[in-house]
Amino acid sequence: MYDLVIIGGGAASQSAAMYAIGKQIHFLMICEKLGGRVEDVAPTEHDFTLGKMLVHYDAPDAQDEEQHLIGSSAVHLFERQLTTQRGRILVDRVTAIERDGDGFRIVTEQHGARSSRAVIVATGAVPREPGLPGKGAAHVRILGHAATTHTSNVAGKIVAVIGMTEQALYAAAEMAQLARHVYLLTPTTTLLDSPIGAALGQLPNIQTLARAQIIDVVGTGAVEELVVEHAGRTHRIGVDLAFVDSGLQPRSNLVQSLVELDEQGFIKVDDQNATTVPGLFAAGDVTDALGEQVLIAIGEGARAAMSAHRYLLERPLVRQANR
Repeated sequence: MYDLVIIGGGAASQSAAMYAIGKQIHFLMICEKLGGRVEDVAPTEHDFTLGKMLVHYDAPDAQDEEQHLIGSSAVHLFERQLTTQRGRILVDRVTAIERDGDGFRIVTEQHGARSSRAVIVATGAVPREPGLPGKGAAHVRILGHAATTHTSNVAGKIVAVIGMTEQALYAAAEMAQLARHVYLLTPTTTLLDSPIGAALGQLPNIQTLARAQIIDVVGTGAVEELVVEHAGRTHRIGVDLAFVDSGLQPRSNLVQSLVELDEQGFIKVDDQNATTVPGLFAAGDVTDALGEQVLIAIGEGARAAMSAHRYLLERPLVRQANR
């Protein structure tokens, strides 16, 4: 029996695994693929403290100099560290998580079941399908988890943000700092009745079209125009770039009958990343915690592992019996 099983291969799960290594926890990480929503590496060296471990990231080779995403660099570093850990990673798909006495039984597709005293679920989320019409829709960029990965590309350009979430409004405000003009298209006015919605109305280079419907997306190789129905009229909006945020679909089906989920299917966690089931923790985009960035997922994963470690330490007799 393991002390801890970590499910998922992205930033949160890798961070949890690194913490577990530092604390010498008997753990197993199960994932279909090691890696997650990460970009290329950062160009400068950095030190990271994880548990009791101080790890150093060296700057990449010259061909990687233009890349600058620190969170992604940390995850690439974690990957290299984890692949040196024998027996720590099981490449497989988890099909079920079941309560088994005071612990858990984790069923995999190809390698049978594993038992563990505690579990961290860090299975992530995927962008919901926006369903935009037109051949040019293939060139609309998914805002997905963070506008920060796109902001540097919008300088001096005319940008459209097709927003179905509050995150899209923050993305529009962030892009407006560099873009020449930002069109914000929302299907309702509900999102605008918020502090960020009020702030957008004060920015001179943002034009908001509430209750707008996208009729067509025009472009070959890049988005050139959006055909929009707004206030009973059809408009053709010329843009250099277009982004859409239709929200995230959490991959929480494994625990939907075990733990409490919110109305959108995200796992509810407390400030220690504990779910409503003792011994079962969750981290990253699969949870209802605020934040859709790699650096935030790294912190969430480490905190979930810390909480799982404390949970284990509070049960020393059980620990003795199963080691």
